[in-house]
Amino acid sequence: MAKIMLRKTDKKCALCRYWNGAMGSTTIQPKLGGNFQVETTEKQTCYQRTGQTTANFGCQKFEPRY
Repeated sequence: MAKIMLRKTDKKCALCRYWNGAMGSTTIQPKLGGNFQVETTEKQTCYQRTGQTTANFGCQKFEPRY
């Protein structure tokens, strides 16, 4: 259960609108300064790639959710 800090500008799955549909990340916690804390082992379905990816995975089809 490792957690990472992501900036709002990071192109990671946990911050993408296609990751886990309308729900998004279930472990994300907003922090001060536009940062987010995310559990790295969380896996959800990416609806652009049509498969499961981890929260810290990044791809070229990223679109920001936050």
